[in-house]
Amino acid sequence: MTLDTERQSFRGVVCLHCKAPVPVPAIVRDSQPAPLQEGSASSDRSAVFNLRCPVCHKEKPYRTREIVNFEGTPGPMAPFAPPAATRSFPLGGMTRTAKA
Repeated sequence: MTLDTERQSFRGVVCLHCKAPVPVPAIVRDSQPAPLQEGSASSDRSAVFNLRCPVCHKEKPYRTREIVNFEGTPGPMAPFAPPAATRSFPLGGMTRTAKA
């Protein structure tokens, strides 16, 4: 008994920080123009878009020519951690000053 399984793939870019595959949104994937003929002057042009990595949560600009096909399915996006408190004293309290 054999099962015909389709290989799942997705289009994305490689994260510039952690090298994880990052799937591109459909609006970027669908807006790519058809490949131009070699030797044309506009074949070197590439659109730029910002994308946030689901692994390291860092955002960088990428070019449409950096989009490649990846095997498998994209991983789930990890939730963002809440920001850490940066104050060393409570907001409602007063701080003491040194007496001179």
